Amino acid sequence: PYTNDYQYQKGNRIGARYMYQFFRYYDADTPRLYEEKFGKPFPQQLVNLKDGDAVYVDLDENGVIDGNDMTRRLGNTDDPQFLLGVNAGFSWNNFELNTQWTGAWGVSRMIGEAFRMPFVSRTDYTTGGLLQYHVDNTWDPAHPSQDAKYPRATWTNGQINNYQNSALYEQDSRYLRLKTLMLGYNFRSPFLSQLGIKRMQLALSGYNLLTLTPFIWGDPETVASTDPTYPLQRTYTISLRFNF
Repeated sequence: PYTNDYQYQKGNRIGARYMYQFFRYYDADTPRLYEEKFGKPFPQQLVNLKDGDAVYVDLDENGVIDGNDMTRRLGNTDDPQFLLGVNAGFSWNNFELNTQWTGAWGVSRMIGEAFRMPFVSRTDYTTGGLLQYHVDNTWDPAHPSQDAKYPRATWTNGQINNYQNSALYEQDSRYLRLKTLMLGYNFRSPFLSQLGIKRMQLALSGYNLLTLTPFIWGDPETVASTDPTYPLQRTYTISLRFNF
């Protein structure tokens, strides 16, 4: 049994994530800002914080951050609330254009350790990686900013605090995608009719040509994109079709 109602899956979406509510990165103003926002004293966090460490919200208001402060009531899930599928096209003279659009919103991904932790584990060396995105977006004492995408890079406060499952690492993965596009030209002539060919079509097709999404870590359409995967391929095809 859990201690608090917000910890249970009941009453939440199927697949609701279990995570801490992220407040801000720690600095000298954090205790005061916390008390102003929540009307409670600043709670004891998972570790002794240093500037740039992640700060979490004390949901049960007992003055201590622990597992009882993890909730399933934040954010979205891997399953979209809404899906979109549209087939659209037109014909003009002998030209033909067909497109298929897909999309989803009300969906998010919890990015995996390789995208979350700037360093590999010292025990098994299988997780984490220093990506350029880490370098450019990690909280930096030389340029401290609450707009940083990642907390202070650290060994000591890392897995215990900074890289815990929290709303900080839940990323919006809504998208609109041009899944397929086909542009064709239909040849019709008496000569083709004499050969018994009703229509000859030359077509150029494309697959995964365009994706509009705020999710930059991989393919927003697949759960596997939360860890490094082979990039989604864009393909082109030229075809010649005969109708007899």
